[in-house]
Amino acid sequence: MTDNDTIEVAAVPALTDDDLVLRAQGHEPELPRRFSRLSVLSLAFVITNSWVGFAATFGTALLAGGGPGVFWGIIIAFVVCSIITIGLAELASAYPSAGGQYHFTFMVSSPKYRAASAFVMGWLSSLAWGLVTVSAGVYVAQLIAGIATFFDETLVFERWQIYLLFVAINTLATLIVCVAPQLLPKIEVISLWSSLLACLISTIVIGALSGPKQPARVIFVEDQNVTGWSNGFAFIIGIGTSMYTFVSTDSATHLAEEVPNPGFNIPRIMWLTPVIGVISTIPYLLVIMFSATDLEAVANSSLPILTLYQQATGNQAATAALTIWIMLNYFGATIGCVATVGRLVWAFARDNGIPFSPFFAKVSPTKKTPIRATIACLVFQVLYGLIYIGSTTAFNSIISLSILALNVTYVIPQGIVLLRGRSKVLPARSFRLGHRIGNFVNGFSFLWVAFYSVIFCFPIFIPPTTGDMNYLSPVAVGIILLILIAWYGGKRKTFTGPVSNLIIGIFQREGKATADVSFMLAHSGYRASRDSNYHNDKGEIVVEVNAAVPLTLFSG
Repeated sequence: MTDNDTIEVAAVPALTDDDLVLRAQGHEPELPRRFSRLSVLSLAFVITNSWVGFAATFGTALLAGGGPGVFWGIIIAFVVCSIITIGLAELASAYPSAGGQYHFTFMVSSPKYRAASAFVMGWLSSLAWGLVTVSAGVYVAQLIAGIATFFDETLVFERWQIYLLFVAINTLATLIVCVAPQLLPKIEVISLWSSLLACLISTIVIGALSGPKQPARVIFVEDQNVTGWSNGFAFIIGIGTSMYTFVSTDSATHLAEEVPNPGFNIPRIMWLTPVIGVISTIPYLLVIMFSATDLEAVANSSLPILTLYQQATGNQAATAALTIWIMLNYFGATIGCVATVGRLVWAFARDNGIPFSPFFAKVSPTKKTPIRATIACLVFQVLYGLIYIGSTTAFNSIISLSILALNVTYVIPQGIVLLRGRSKVLPARSFRLGHRIGNFVNGFSFLWVAFYSVIFCFPIFIPPTTGDMNYLSPVAVGIILLILIAWYGGKRKTFTGPVSNLIIGIFQREGKATADVSFMLAHSGYRASRDSNYHNDKGEIVVEVNAAVPLTLFSG
């Protein structure tokens, strides 16, 4: 076959628009599209669960800046994370895939570097999601122990006991995801309404039961910095912690192959997630901060939210009930995290990115879900959790890496878009930022995360004690080195990104192809017909290709 040969393919039964777009990116549809827009939005919000995330982490911001550090830190974190998210959402609209960031990176990179870049992003995002899932399970375990201790102060939980609780929690979440995948959308919708209702009731109950309120200046003006850093730098550290409240906004992208019209729905779900998050968090934040009687005691507590509830309500039953509700919502988030990381690792295995990829890339023929990849993720979580027994400091440092690593994967493909040019690397898409806004969003996102990549490496307190040390820098360097060793140790010869034997689906509807075929062909080493006419008058496909690259075509 010469370069000028033309391929004509007879019509076959048409696939759905969504499956055709997926095929145009090099993947076969394997997962049923069992999620609706509401259930994906539910999963995305339940994982991010901003008000619950705030309840789990506001202690650090309180130590770094008092009330103003908490309130203004959340506002700034929302604005920043929203900007980063809409930049990522545009990529999700252009290239909907369960692979998410590593897939985006591959598609926008130059042919010379795309495989290596995607490989690094795939490992970073997989590890980050694994660590996020661990952190969710450990926090649920800590809440269980905290509630038990709250009722019986003689109880003392050792770290190994917390670890065993964590293993039980994440194992249960994995069983739910693997055994009852058809129930997952309903579980996430229930979790969404449970979370929002818990936020509303908690806000009302705390506001009603609390006594005299803190003056406004304590919440909005008076700094309370006990970190040893200057007030300005401490505030910057607090903002970084507040970003956890809006982390994991990429979760919806990893369900792109299980929702109808993902190029339209996924990006809108992504930017809605932090919006719902801030709307629910701000009233809750204000009420609990105004209702606390001793902010210093709250900041120094091992479970700040439980201490604050007790101060605000003065009622043991109310404190326990509200804390248990947070625990249940966090377990719902753990289920969502398990589902997300399993799909991400499955997608990466599908493209031969991990050891034993053919094994982990298999989807259960009966459950229609990636059980093998999900169980592999559980094994990683159980093994990593052992670090918690040895050193909570080392454990927390590596968990901090999950926030940093996720944000790095959010902005690397955006930086490549900025460098190579939007018109060159982005096809037609439903969520389009435009040239000026898009360049600002991509540039700001990249610079912000680059700045915080340095900030996250500093200890929260100075001078640091052994327990206050921040081991993120050596851990991050170690992980990058391991990824590079894996790449140069053999994966550069076998990992090529989304399968090169591209299967492209195109069919005629209302005079237009359902996918931006010319763009997909160009990005995959193919050469389209000069007149860009992919359909003849019979609906058959006519494409001129480079014969050195195998091509299978379907039309309808």
